Amino acid sequence: MDINKSKITQTKNNSGRSNHNIVSKFFTDVDGFQEFLAYQRYEIIQLTSGSLEAGFFSIQVGNISFTYIHASQGTQAFGDKLKEYCYFSIVWFENEGAFYSYRHLIDPQRTLFSFKGTEADFIASKGGGIIHINIPWKTFHTYADKLQRHDLDHNFLSKNHVNLLPTGMKEIKDYLKQLFWLAVHKPNWLQKPDIEKLVADDFVPLLISHIPIKCNSKNFMKPSRRGKLITQAEKKILGHLDQPLTLKQLAENLKSSSSALSYGFQDLFGMSPMRYLKVRRLNAVRQHLKASDPESCVIATLASQFGFYHQSHFTKDYKTMFGELPSETLGKKA
Repeated sequence: MDINKSKITQTKNNSGRSNHNIVSKFFTDVDGFQEFLAYQRYEIIQLTSGSLEAGFFSIQVGNISFTYIHASQGTQAFGDKLKEYCYFSIVWFENEGAFYSYRHLIDPQRTLFSFKGTEADFIASKGGGIIHINIPWKTFHTYADKLQRHDLDHNFLSKNHVNLLPTGMKEIKDYLKQLFWLAVHKPNWLQKPDIEKLVADDFVPLLISHIPIKCNSKNFMKPSRRGKLITQAEKKILGHLDQPLTLKQLAENLKSSSSALSYGFQDLFGMSPMRYLKVRRLNAVRQHLKASDPESCVIATLASQFGFYHQSHFTKDYKTMFGELPSETLGKKA
């Protein structure tokens, strides 16, 4: 691990370590990334243009897992969580743009997030990294009861975001740095018989102790501006991936103004509504190419189904977005 930059150095695609509870994977496209995370039933969309590189490094210590994920491009992830666990996430580092969870803007230096409900909704900036911590509900509540933190109830967990003091976030990150350092450099140490209890006894109380006891409006994140409107607009866009749609039509349908939609999408996704529509259509074509038979699939026909009627323009847009030609994506099936 590079302590100064707080980035985790890992070997590529090494799940055959001496400690089988440590898994490291490296991906060069969004498809492999999503397929690997299929057990979490997530859908991952690439938002920014260019070849994607992503890394996954996971440590399982007893029944608690610590997972570091980074991607070179902006991504949007949504899907179901495993119901037996409570999830806590933090931004590990950021390069460009911002992070949103449930359309709330994340403060990388303070925000603990993603513990709401059984669904995930996350937008990651280009070149950023996050850490997910999965703790069984039973384990979390056992330690909360021991610490007499009866305030960490259903009402708290429904908030999804809470701001810690910067010193508290630093202590949590310092602990995680050491844990990941051990996983990289001394993986066998994490297999010692007493380590499971040691990590649980150290980390879970540390996490709980830094959640403010008396939470007020300053502790909880406010929804991003126009969040509800943008969520409605996104649903409309997804329903028109294979149908014509203009910004004016979208605004009229939602009884909104074009400027409100444009500002909202720029805040949340870093792009206009029509650019977002194009990005989702390109991702949809890619998913269909990956699932198609190379012998029978006609790329021009598939592209036209999603509104790309000029083959040369489509090919250029596709390569700019994913770093390869549509034919190369289709050829990977052969």
